[in-house]
Amino acid sequence: MDTEYWYRCNRCGYMYTPQQVQALIQLHVSRSGAVPSDPNAIPSRIPCRKRGCEGSVLRTTSVFREGR
Repeated sequence: MDTEYWYRCNRCGYMYTPQQVQALIQLHVSRSGAVPSDPNAIPSRIPCRKRGCEGSVLRTTSVFREGR
């Protein structure tokens, strides 16, 4: 996992810090019951945690959060 880049939901646009994404990965793994071979590996789809959003979280190309 690259800790320099921010992550964004592909549907609602909500921004996640690298630390939030690590927590989402741990939550996703604990709920699915899968045992990852590499604890820093990013699952193919990380669901967005914003209420009512069905999107998934993807890495952005920017190092810092963009302004609105």
